[in-house]
Amino acid sequence: LLVLLFIFLYKLGDSMATALATPFYLDMGFTKSEIGLIAKNAGLWASVAGGMLGGLWMLRLGINRGLWLFGVVQLVSILGFAWLAYENRPDKLLLAGVIAFEALGVGLGTAAFIAFIARATDPRYTATQFALFTSLAAVPRTVVNASTGWVVEQTGWFTFLLICAVLALPGMALLIRVAPWGDRAGDKTAQ
Repeated sequence: LLVLLFIFLYKLGDSMATALATPFYLDMGFTKSEIGLIAKNAGLWASVAGGMLGGLWMLRLGINRGLWLFGVVQLVSILGFAWLAYENRPDKLLLAGVIAFEALGVGLGTAAFIAFIARATDPRYTATQFALFTSLAAVPRTVVNASTGWVVEQTGWFTFLLICAVLALPGMALLIRVAPWGDRAGDKTAQ
């Protein structure tokens, strides 16, 4: 049950923070052309780099430590969006930096998260369990994110993004039980 809860919660904050990315950028004063140019370019390459680096770094770190470190990067990236909301001005360089850092964090976190899910499956039922686990991980993106617009209307962007950062904490706290920092015995990548 702890593993299932972790799978549900690990990317919840990050998923909610980016659910309304384009409306957020528009409210910050960016034009659609600027969003297309900056967000797509800064995000694409950083995401690809994050996935590749995440896979490479996990060979050295192990899955458990990767989940911890990359989870912190994801959490800090949410705070980057909160900083952008706090500034509340169309600073193109700040937008590019925040988007690139968030995409890097997503790439890193996804590499560790997928490795964790793969490790958690029973070899006899790998395909079925992997499909179920990844579907469970998508629930926050499809169900919980439906409320994000309402929460933004009630709280404003800055407070909403702080709430997203707080919602990232329970998944990180579950790492203590499901992927302890010092437990490298369960890491297939560490063997």
